[in-house]
Amino acid sequence: MPGITGFLEPFAGDEDEAILRIANDCARQLGLKIRAKRGVWARTLPSDQCILSKETFVSPLRMREVLNPEEWRPIIISSMLYHRKMNEGELVTLGFRSMIPFVFLPMIPFFIPIILLVNASPLVAIVLVIAYTPVYVAVARYGFGRVSSIGRIAMLEADAETDALLGKDSLLDVLRRIDRFRLDHVEKLKGRKGKKLERPSITKRIQNLESRFPSSQTRDGY
Repeated sequence: MPGITGFLEPFAGDEDEAILRIANDCARQLGLKIRAKRGVWARTLPSDQCILSKETFVSPLRMREVLNPEEWRPIIISSMLYHRKMNEGELVTLGFRSMIPFVFLPMIPFFIPIILLVNASPLVAIVLVIAYTPVYVAVARYGFGRVSSIGRIAMLEADAETDALLGKDSLLDVLRRIDRFRLDHVEKLKGRKGKKLERPSITKRIQNLESRFPSSQTRDGY
């Protein structure tokens, strides 16, 4: 896969190849029937996440040569567990059902004035639709917020499963190290309101693991 300078850079060198081998090893460990033939570094990917498709492993470009290959293992496993959870049929169905009363049903009032009044008074129909729009936007935003929480919960659960699988603090130590770099996009996510986020900030991920493993809070100055 050719690199797009500044956005995508192909894996190159022994260390990158070691990361690719670890990614495939993690996939086998989790029983995933995929094997990446190549790896790329992506600028748009968050520093604490990775993506493994059928043929390509994608890592965050900002973290290139920052973590050693073995430090990538907990990040990779957590990302794989998260994406597996998000693709599970029950979770998708739950998300769709959560949206019905807040996104789909509120659409009905848009059609009622059009059906009943358009022939008699188009102006009245337009006014009713315009008047209802802010109400629908508010309700729909709340509905999308409920769906977003499903993704946040799935990621926090994937983190806990990763530390349980690899040993306590395996993922926690790496997240703490990434947090110390104070990267701009990581810090910006911390300042955003939780209800509007599709994924938890690195602070929330650290706190989640610390709450599950209380003895970890005193390590590394935390």
